[in-house]
Amino acid sequence: MKGLRLSGIFRFLAGILLVQVATALLVVTAIRLDTREAWLLLGLFALTLGLVTAFWFGTIASHAHQEVTARLREQFSREREKIKVRAEREKTKVIQKSQQQLEKERRKTQAKANTRVTLMFTGLVAAGGLMVFTQFMTFGLLLMTGAGGALAGYMLRLKQQMLSGKKAQPVLPRAKSPKLIAKE
Repeated sequence: MKGLRLSGIFRFLAGILLVQVATALLVVTAIRLDTREAWLLLGLFALTLGLVTAFWFGTIASHAHQEVTARLREQFSREREKIKVRAEREKTKVIQKSQQQLEKERRKTQAKANTRVTLMFTGLVAAGGLMVFTQFMTFGLLLMTGAGGALAGYMLRLKQQMLSGKKAQPVLPRAKSPKLIAKE
């Protein structure tokens, strides 16, 4: 038995030996007295001694149980703390993996948006160049100037975001939040 220690065994052994010695002395005394009243008194004394010993053993067992319970609580507490630490580590790993996945998706979206914006600006410049060559000089120059200005603004915003340490956000129209939709 793991919970029963050597000191507890000696406590029980001492009690058992004390009860046996006392009972043997009571029997020897009762045999020598050979009267009915003596047998009755010695029997009551033996019963009282047995009850006291039973309470004593109960107390010893209760203390042993409390010691085992305290040890187990401490062990379970350490184990629970280990589980909490392990769960926190796993949670951190999951969060980091999720953030990496979100960053990867954001980069893909940013690349797609940049490609779309580049194609749009290239298309506008090409349309402006075509207009210039087809005698729509003013409209063509206006289109190329507008496309160049938009491209310059886009590049300036990206540069400012990079210098400020923020990551560039894709230039896509944002969806309305659910709260705003519900209010409309």
